[in-house]
Formats: sequence, structure tokens, C-alpha cells
Amino acid sequence: MANAWHQPTTVYGQPTTIDLARHQTYNVPPAAGFKRPNDDIDHRQEKLPNQRVSLPQAAHAKLPDQVKAPFPPRLQASRIIPSESVEPARTPAQLRHVLSSTPGPSQNPLLTLGHAAYGLPAQLVENFAALGVHAIYPWQSSCLLGKGLLTGEQNLVYTAPTGGGKSLVADVLLLKRIIDNPGQKAILVLPYVALVQEKLRWLRALVDGVSKNIEESDGTPNPTWRRPSNLVRVAGFFGGSKSTVNWADCDVAVCTIEKANSLVNSAIEEGKDAKLGILVLDELHMLNDEHRGYLMELLATKLMSLETPVQVVGMSATLPNPQLLAKWLKAKFYIAKYRPIPIEEHLVYNNGIYLTANAKEFFRTATQLTAGDALPTQRPEPLRTISRSEHRDLQNPMINAVVALAVETALAGHGALVFCSSRQGVERTATLIADALPVDHVDKGILGLRQDLLASLHALPGGFESTFSKAVPCGVGFHHAGLTVEERNLVAEAYDTGVLKVMVATCSLAAGINLPARRVILNGARMGRDLVGPAMLRQMRGRAGRKGKDEVGETYLCCQKADLEAVAELLEAEMPPVESCLTPEKRGIKRALLEVIGIRMASSRTVLDRYVHSSLVWHTTEHGTVMDMVETSIQELLESGLIRRTEYEDCLEPTSLGTAVVASGLSPEDGVFVHSELRRALESFVMDGDLHIFYLFTPVQTSGLAQISWPTFRDELDALDESGLRAIRLIGISPALVNRLVNSGGKLKEDTPEEERLARVYRRVYSAFQLRDLCNEMPVHEVSVKFSVPRGHIQNLAQTCHGFAAGMIKFCERMGWGMLAAVSEHMLDRLRAGARADLLEMAQVAFVKSRMARIFWENGFKSIRALGEADPHTLVPVMMQAQARKMKLQGEAAEKFKAKLLARAEIIVNSANRLWERQQQVQWDEE
Repeated sequence: MANAWHQPTTVYGQPTTIDLARHQTYNVPPAAGFKRPNDDIDHRQEKLPNQRVSLPQAAHAKLPDQVKAPFPPRLQASRIIPSESVEPARTPAQLRHVLSSTPGPSQNPLLTLGHAAYGLPAQLVENFAALGVHAIYPWQSSCLLGKGLLTGEQNLVYTAPTGGGKSLVADVLLLKRIIDNPGQKAILVLPYVALVQEKLRWLRALVDGVSKNIEESDGTPNPTWRRPSNLVRVAGFFGGSKSTVNWADCDVAVCTIEKANSLVNSAIEEGKDAKLGILVLDELHMLNDEHRGYLMELLATKLMSLETPVQVVGMSATLPNPQLLAKWLKAKFYIAKYRPIPIEEHLVYNNGIYLTANAKEFFRTATQLTAGDALPTQRPEPLRTISRSEHRDLQNPMINAVVALAVETALAGHGALVFCSSRQGVERTATLIADALPVDHVDKGILGLRQDLLASLHALPGGFESTFSKAVPCGVGFHHAGLTVEERNLVAEAYDTGVLKVMVATCSLAAGINLPARRVILNGARMGRDLVGPAMLRQMRGRAGRKGKDEVGETYLCCQKADLEAVAELLEAEMPPVESCLTPEKRGIKRALLEVIGIRMASSRTVLDRYVHSSLVWHTTEHGTVMDMVETSIQELLESGLIRRTEYEDCLEPTSLGTAVVASGLSPEDGVFVHSELRRALESFVMDGDLHIFYLFTPVQTSGLAQISWPTFRDELDALDESGLRAIRLIGISPALVNRLVNSGGKLKEDTPEEERLARVYRRVYSAFQLRDLCNEMPVHEVSVKFSVPRGHIQNLAQTCHGFAAGMIKFCERMGWGMLAAVSEHMLDRLRAGARADLLEMAQVAFVKSRMARIFWENGFKSIRALGEADPHTLVPVMMQAQARKMKLQGEAAEKFKAKLLARAEIIVNSANRLWERQQQVQWDEE
């Protein structure tokens, strides 16, 4: 292909950590995480002799000098004994060769971003350096300098391994486009809220003080609370965000997939699509996801069919068919296989550790280990052996191996990331590792930071996970969806900075946040009861190795016999090719057609056909099949009342319902369901209570909602007042059916479409009970206990409902239901604040959640002005009322807790002052 060019692939040697530990030691700062930036490649060889990267080869091996001999811990981690007959695959000399094999700026001036070829402003180059990017890799330079990329004339699809620096290429292209073309906007699309928030922090630090190339200003002063208009402005758009920034107020929009699609729809509908200069699609392999990822195809197809001069950049670490995607996007494709950190792969089975250089070797080793009739000489000999444990909790060889490997890593001052299949497994494993880790050798400063972390976790308003009290002092954290966002952020930051040495997590962490480690340990390869997919497995293993912290990364996949061959096949399996989700069996084409008709981008069949020809499905499916699918979908949209034919021949236009469905971001099927629910509500809306409106706020896709506890459901029905009972009757809830399910222990049937609809209604009502309690200022942990749902799920429900409720407001506005939209908007404000109406103003202040706002109110601080004028020291005793059980703390723990509250009180006062000044400024401007 003419548009394809490749970086020559070098197969690098991978020296083992075990080999290093045998022959020599190096010195490494004991930080556990590092955010992807590249270190100064030029200085690696000079730094190498002064570094220590030794891992003890067994529990009795000599530890580094700064580590004292530990007292016996609660559990004793098993010894890991090296084999005398199996030699490591690499030597320290080979390791030095690998680390020095990549040239630096002194050998190639193009490897510094300050080179004139990139045309980046000096401030941006300085910011890159301040964030750790002193030089780039040869493949990054080669990719960026591809014809037409830096000028925005050429689209790009590229792949690079996890940790290989792929994000930097997109960052440079995106920022250069905005800086050189000040009137244009950029959209960066990421699949998860956590990734959006992380990228938002990174980009804001990167553009600090960076100006766009604006020659003149119109002289209009900016409001005092806004940044100067010539500076690059970055904003985040994601569900649950409290930000009021719109696209006009920013240059770079960092979005989830749904928000990006909504932004593009609005831009096209308002005729502002020409302002979009660049669209970056991260995790491009998610095009395969028929639930969310296919929206990437929709938004890219819209821009491609408009033929607007927008540059499209797509990237992924796991993209098996970049050529096809490049053809679809009219892009060049680039394949990089370089990893700055060599990775050693290991299989752990039945207390033996086996080195596996690649998937084929893993498969061969697994086959030999499971062959019952194999001769002893045919069976591979382990590189190291883990001693059997005498402790009852460590009798399982897999658990024993996980604990031994994690403890070994932590005692050497490195970070270990342990993946488990379930939330319960995560907490149990974290507790075992903590019990086996001695703490007497740890520096007092680190112990103090761990106590600070515990104090911060205690101070959170969403409750406290008691397992943290056991794990955190020993340097172990854990991360799963049952924790609140604040807990996850605190623990992740502590691990990233080296305060915690071991992080135990569910598999979703691999995709949802960037926390690399020296050693990745997989406690099996399952998510729940099912084996993970090949993409998830690669993401977990890809977290090994941290640029700037480690010379090598290690993965240890611990398997039981029943899974050994299946996991081996999984490792050897090819990644499934990325395909369109607009195919007949996935039915995405129906939403695609409704959107382009709904935003009036297409009305005639000629324009619709051009749109379809720009889609990925046109490149992957027989053309006759695609056109038949289009005809069928148009007919279904007509029958659903979402579109109609115009008086002109062969032209289509949206109905008010179709426009409302597109504006609210719903699928056609969900839009029709919501319309029927809202129509019924308009006929008999219960205005003297909260329950009816909260029911309308619950998402129609109920698969992610909590399972119903029927006894709890009955208790909630029994506690309803007269208005609540009227609401549930109008919604369609039968108390008699609930009683039958409680007594029989049965489940709702979902065999017919009507039964599925009814089950959806009951799940939404159960979630509405939870939303009602949150908005009536019940703390998250109390709602969690009441409904037997993890605190993280309660919080996630609230955040999901924020976005869905905002969509419902747009739906009502487009349908002309202004009164229902007004009521919904007021209740959305309450949902965001988690409070009753009288506290909505107070809840705008940073760190002032519903319960804290109520306590301030009851103690006389009834406005943001009162908070802004308060002395932070006077707020501390008031704030302690929200943490009644923490008032029992004594000594150093109590002092640290008060110091945390004082720091938070200062932030509250400053935040209230800024809000008050902004309100005054608006009033003065109006006068």
C-alpha cells in the first residue's frame, strides 16, 4: 500500500532480574509508578553503573543494605529457591546493551522535541521536559515526520505496545494543530472516565503557559475567573462531571465516547463542524464494542462523509488490522513494535516458575506440564521453585505463589501489581500479602505517609473500607469497583508515588487506569468465572515495566491445572480483527441513520448513500447486503415514528421524537421506550413527591444496575407515603407481585418482550429508591448497607444518572415539554449536590458534600459568603461533626486528622471566596 510505512523491528534481548540479582546490584528510587513519559535516553548508559535493581532470589537472600532483617510477620512468605541447573536467559552485559541500544539526541538531533522540524513553541517543549519527556524514540520521530502529519493534511492510524510512547505522538499532533490554527478545536476521545480525568490532568500541565499563534487581540478583557483567550484551554466532558464549560470555552475537549459523539452532532447541527481541526481516537480497537465503542465509527463516519478538513488520528496497542482501518479513514498507518523496557514472561504452576519467552514457548511448556504420560526428562525444569507453605491460608499453590512473589518484590523496594478475578479475591489476597510483609524495615518517613493515607481515607465522606486498616500500614493497597472514586484515586496515587508497594486489583484496572509496575502477577486469568479475552490479558501483562524506574519488567501468570492449556491457547490466539458494529446482527446501522437524519446532515438518499459509503461497514461487508440493511433500517425508523417522508420525492426528515432521541444520546429502541414512559408520566405526574422524577432519571439500560433484593424492595414499598404509593402505581409496580417474589425466593421472568419491559421497570424503581435516599442526604455508606450494594456501585449509579438525566432534559426540551424539563433540571441539581433544595448553593463549594453542607447550615454557615468569610480554624470543629467516630482518635493520629481537616477547610474557604467573587462580578456586569 502506498500510504503504509513501517518502523524496522528489532528483537531485543531481555536480561532477567534474577540474573542481575545473582551477579550485581543497582540502585533505583523506590517509587512504584510512573506516567509514561520518556526519560532522557542519552543518560541511561551513564546512570546504569550507579543503579541498584536487585530482587532477592529467595526469602533468605540478603536484602539491600537499607533494608533491615525483618521480625517474623503474621504469615511467613515461602522461600523462592533458584535452580542450580537452569541458567537465566540474559546477562547484565546484555542488559546494558539493550538499555544503550536506542540512540539519543546526541546521535540523532531529531530525537528532541525542540528541533525545528516539529515547530513546537519553546514553552511546550519546556513543559514536556518538566514532565519527564527529554527525548523521544526513533519510531516517534519517524512517525511524526511522515508527510502531511504535522501540517494536518494527512490522517494517521498507528499501533505501539503498551508503554511504548504512543500517546506522545497524538499529543504533539493535537497541540500543534491547535497552536498553529487558533480558531480550530480538538477532540480527544477515551473510553473510560478515569482515563479522561487522567489525560485531562496531563494535558493541563502540558499546556500551562502555552499560547496559540494569535497575532492580534480584539482588546476585549476576559472575566477575572477565565484564563486569557490566547492560552490553550483544555476541558473535560464526561458523565457525572460538574463542569459547566461548553465547547466554545475550550480549545481541546477530552471526552468519553458518548460525549464526543454528542459534541460532533451539535457542531454539525449548528453548522460549526468546520471549526473542528483534529479528532484523536484512543483505544481504536474498541470499535468492536457494540455497546459503546461503535459510536467511534459513527462520529468518524460523519466527519469523513462531510469531507471537512479535519485530521483523524487513531491509535491502539492491540490493533490486528490497521491496514483496513487506515483504508477506511484515508490514513497512513504506522506499526511500532518497540518497547523501551524489556519484559520477562513467566509461567507459575504447582510451585514452579518457568521462563517463557513468548506465547509459543508458554504453550509448549504448558503442554509438557499437563502431559500425564510424559517422561521426567521431557518435563521442563523450573527456573525457580517456591517452597510449600505450612500456613493453612497459603496451602493453595497459586495463592502461595502470589504472596511469595509480591513480598519478594516489595522487600526489594519495587512495585508489584497483582490481578485477581473478583472483588472478594482482591481484598482477601491483599490481606494475605499484608500479613506476610514485615514493616519494621520500612523507613519512618514512608510509615508516616502511610498513616497520612489512612487519615485521608478515614476523612472521606463516603465511609471507610476496614480492610485498608490492615493493608495500608504494610504497604499494600487494593482497587476495585466497589470502592468509591475518592478511595480509588487516593490509593492509586499512593502506589504511583511509592508509598504503597503492592497494588491488588480486579482485571478492569488494566484498562481503566495507567498504573505500571516492575512486576505484574496474575492470580489466574479469569474475570469472575470466565477466562479473560486476549485483549484484556495483553493489557494486564503490558503493565509490567516502568520507563524511568526499571530496567526490566516481569510478568508471572499463576495457573491451576484446569486452566493451563486454555490460558496457553489464549496467549497464542490472534487478536480478533476490528470489525464494524453496523452489521445486521448488531443493528448499529439504525442509530447511525437516525443520527444523520436527526441532525439534518442528510435527507436525500444520495447523501445517505454517501454517508454509508464512508462507513467501516462498507469496507467489511458485501455492498448489496449493506444496502438491503439500509432499506430495512429506514423502514423500521419510519414505522417507529422517528423519521417521516417529506413532500419531496425520496427525502426524509426527523420527527420531533426522532430529534429528541438524537439530542438525548439514546438508541432508537431506548428512545421509543423513554418516550412511552414520559408520555405516561405527563398524563398523571406525581408532583408532591420525589420518587416519580427519580424513576425517570434511572438509565433504561439496566444491565449495570444492582440486583434486586426483594425483601428490601418490599420494605421500601411499606415505607412509602401516599404520594410514593401513587407514583409506583402509575409506574406499574405491583406490591402483590413483590410479596410473592419475597415469599417464593423467585426471580422476575424475562422470556417475552413484555416480561423484559416489566423487569426493566422494577430494576429502575429499585435504583430510584437509592437515588431518592442520596438526594435526601443519606450518606453513601448508609445507602450501601441499606440496599446491600457496594459503595462504589452507589456512587457510580449517581454519576451515570447525572448524564442520563441531562439527556432526559434535552429530550423534554426537543419534545416541547418545558414544564417537565424545568422540574427535571431542578432535580438534576439536587442529584449532583446529593442534597435537598436549600443546600444547592452550598454544595457548589469544593469538598462540601451533602452531609457537610447540612452541618455547616446547622452551625450558621448558610451561604457561600458566610463560608468565604470564615476562619479555617473555626471550621475544623464543625467539620469534625461529620466524622463523629474519628473524634475518638487520640495522640498522633488525632493530630494528623485535624491537620487534614484544616487543610481542607482552607480549600473550602478559598473555593467559597472564588464563587462569591464570581457571583458579584456577574451582578456588576448585569448592572
